[in-house]
Amino acid sequence: MSDDLPIPLDPSRYADQGLLARGGAATVHLVLDQTLERPVAVKVCSSTDEADLARMRAEARLTAQLDHPVVVPIHDLGPDWFTMKRVQGHTFGDMLRREPDAVTATGRVIEALLRVCEALAFAHHRGVIHRDLKPENIMIGGFGQVYLMDWGIAQVRGETDVPFAGTAGWAAPEQARGEVCDARTDVWGIGGLLYYALSGKKPNGALTLEERALSGPDAVHVPPPPPIPGRPQPPELVRIAMQCLELDPADRYPDIGALIGDLQRARTEGWWFERRTFAPGTEIVRQGDEADSAYFIVEGECEVSQNGGPIAELGPGATFGEAALVTGGARTATVTASSPVVVRVITRAALEQEVRRGGWLGMLVKQLAARAVDLQLELSQRRPGA
Repeated sequence: MSDDLPIPLDPSRYADQGLLARGGAATVHLVLDQTLERPVAVKVCSSTDEADLARMRAEARLTAQLDHPVVVPIHDLGPDWFTMKRVQGHTFGDMLRREPDAVTATGRVIEALLRVCEALAFAHHRGVIHRDLKPENIMIGGFGQVYLMDWGIAQVRGETDVPFAGTAGWAAPEQARGEVCDARTDVWGIGGLLYYALSGKKPNGALTLEERALSGPDAVHVPPPPPIPGRPQPPELVRIAMQCLELDPADRYPDIGALIGDLQRARTEGWWFERRTFAPGTEIVRQGDEADSAYFIVEGECEVSQNGGPIAELGPGATFGEAALVTGGARTATVTASSPVVVRVITRAALEQEVRRGGWLGMLVKQLAARAVDLQLELSQRRPGA
C-alpha cells in the first residue's frame, strides 16, 4: 500500500492508486473500484483517538445527508474510513492564481461563490452550519463544477464545540469565542473568500484567535481589502465583502439568501457601479455642485428641482447627472429622494470597466448616448451665433 499506510478496504474490490492528501488525523487515497470500474477517493482516519474516529464517521453521515450537487457524494462507510466521489480540479485559490485576466477571474469568482451559497442555503435549511469556508475547501472542476468540501467541523442543530472549532485565519469572531453559530457565521466565511479574491489576503489574517475573539470597543474591525497590483477592485464587490465581514452578526446579511440576492444583482446590474441607498428627503445631487458621476435608479422615486422649484419626477430605470460623463462642470439641477431610493453610481472609470466586462449595459448605454446627443445639441444652440 502507498505511503506504508494500509487501507482497510476489500482488496478484491478496491485497488490502491496512491496518496492524494494528508491531514492531521486522516489521509485521502485514490482507489479504483474494480466492480464499478471507477476511481473513488477514500478518507482513512490515521488517529487511534476515539474522538477523531467518531468525528470522521459523523462527517461521513452528515455529508451523505446533504444531497446537493455542490456537496461531494458519499458512497460507503466503514469503522475508520469512508469512500466518496473523486473530485478532479483545483482549489478556489488555485483558480485565482491561474487566471491572468481580472475580468474573467472576477466572473468566475462570482459564479463559484453563488454555487457555494446555494449549497449553504440547503445545508442551513437542514440545520447545518459549515464553519470552515476557506479557499482549500472549494474545488473547481475542469468543466465548471463547484464542490464545497470538508464538513468535518460542521455545527448541527445548534450544537457547538468548546472552546473553538475552525481555521484560525478564517473563523468568524463568534466562532473564535466558541459560541453557537448560525447562518451569519457562514455569511462571514463567504465574505472572507470574496475578500481573498479581491486582495489575495485573509481578512485580518494576522490576528491571533484571542484578538479575533474580542468584542465591544476592543474588537479589531476588518480593514477594506488592499488591492492587488494591476487589478482594480469593483466597488460593489468590496461593499458586499465588507458587509459580510461585520464583527456583529446582526450587521451582516441576515442569511445566505440575502447575500445571494446581492451577488446576483452585482452580476446582472454591474459590479463596477456602486450600489447606494438614500432615505426620503435626501439630496442625492445638488444644483451648483461639482459633477463627477451619473446615477441609475434601481428602486424608488426622485424629484428633480431647479432654482428651488420642481420640474420632474424620476423612477426606476431613469438616469440623472449624465452630463458629468460628457462635460463635467456644475450640476444644473437638484435631485431629491421622494421615497427610499436605491441607485447605481456611474463614473467614467466604472463605465469603461463595465463596457469591457460586457453584460447588461445595452439599454443604459443607449440611453446615455441619446442624452449625450441631446446635451451636445443644447450646448451648440447656446453658443453665440448658433
